[in-house]
Amino acid sequence: MSPDHAISILLVDGDDNSRTYFAERLRQCSPDYFIFEAASGKAGLEIYESISIECVVLELDLPDTSGFELLVEFVPVASRPEVAVVVLTRLTSASLLNIALRNGAQAVLQKSMTSGDILDKAILKAISTVTAEKGKHTRRSEPLG
Repeated sequence: MSPDHAISILLVDGDDNSRTYFAERLRQCSPDYFIFEAASGKAGLEIYESISIECVVLELDLPDTSGFELLVEFVPVASRPEVAVVVLTRLTSASLLNIALRNGAQAVLQKSMTSGDILDKAILKAISTVTAEKGKHTRRSEPLG
């Protein structure tokens, strides 16, 4: 990513205080972030389908739908994600968090244990991982030379 490249992030969280807090922390971490906020799964999906998003930060416990259902919408094939997804949730069940990872999330963070810096690093790593994976698939179909 070049320094002048704005990174589009979609923050989907029904908790207004939490969503605002993490959006502000991310803005402090990087002026390159362009953050879209959605208070529901439906609103998040509408934003995602209308603009190019590089990373979705997703709460699993949403007011209108399961975050897992949304995760499958964002990453239909877990082994070939088209968008980086970082789960940032209030849920603490290790089995639920592992399910999110197996279903295409690049990282899973618990809100109570996450700072803006930790989220920032997780987002950059997730974007880098997905970009590298896309590059592998693209290079396989291109002629050598």
